[in-house]
Amino acid sequence: MLPLIALLIFGSAALLAFELMRPKVDPIRRRVQVQHRNTEESTLPSRVEGSAFQRLISPAFSRLGRLLASLLPTHWIRGIDHMLVMADRPWSLPSFLAVWLFSILGGGFLALYISLSANLSGLQLFVIVLFTISLAALIPYSRLRSKAGYRRKAIVRALPDAMDLLVTSVEAGMGVDAAFALVAEKSAGPLSDAFALYLKQVGLGRPRREALVHIADETGVSDLVEIAHNINQGEDLGTPISDVLRRQSEELRAQRRQRAELAAQKAPVKMTIPLALCFLPAMGAVVVVPSMLNLFRFI
Repeated sequence: MLPLIALLIFGSAALLAFELMRPKVDPIRRRVQVQHRNTEESTLPSRVEGSAFQRLISPAFSRLGRLLASLLPTHWIRGIDHMLVMADRPWSLPSFLAVWLFSILGGGFLALYISLSANLSGLQLFVIVLFTISLAALIPYSRLRSKAGYRRKAIVRALPDAMDLLVTSVEAGMGVDAAFALVAEKSAGPLSDAFALYLKQVGLGRPRREALVHIADETGVSDLVEIAHNINQGEDLGTPISDVLRRQSEELRAQRRQRAELAAQKAPVKMTIPLALCFLPAMGAVVVVPSMLNLFRFI
């Protein structure tokens, strides 16, 4: 019984680690890339492509995830899907739900193994089961939140410089969409991907204001949401787009300055912990220990 439980725990942990750590494909490249096949390749016999994980395990994960999505509450599934969108969809919704289920099952098997290997009371067993399953359920969700938070912070850091370039381009006579294309070309990271998605949606015929609001809602960055609403409001009121962008750029630079000042004020407090843990023991060993040795010698 115990070897079977250990094997199940190892298998679920291996699948979870593989799903979380495997290299991801660039979503923008995946959306816009078109595979061209020449006539010679069309005459070749068909062959099975992809690894065993892509051909066997990944479809099973997808089917299991779709089953879970149909059983779980709709608002809860909608929140997880929105979190995946904010993280730029590192995993699909069915795959994430399947990995989440296996993580919870792995925590349950681990709690079962601990309960069988140790003589525990009812209260201790309940606490261990609750803690293990809760921790196993929080690991995938915390990983997803960290990816969404990292993308949001990257966009917030890059937004003031991108807005300066956008204002300069618009005031130089470029159109708004051409200015967004220039910013997407000259920058890199999640903000460049968001602007590229905006340009693609506009190129497919979506109205500009809807495309701006869509990418702002997808990223979850309040500054980008405010930029989209201000641009739309400026178009409704007839305000020149360059004036709207310049005011927004000035506000973003002021906010970045305030964040830098706040981080500088927090730096001394954060430095207290490494000082107390690293420097004070060394200073005590250098200053106090020789004095105590001399005191013991005289005593």
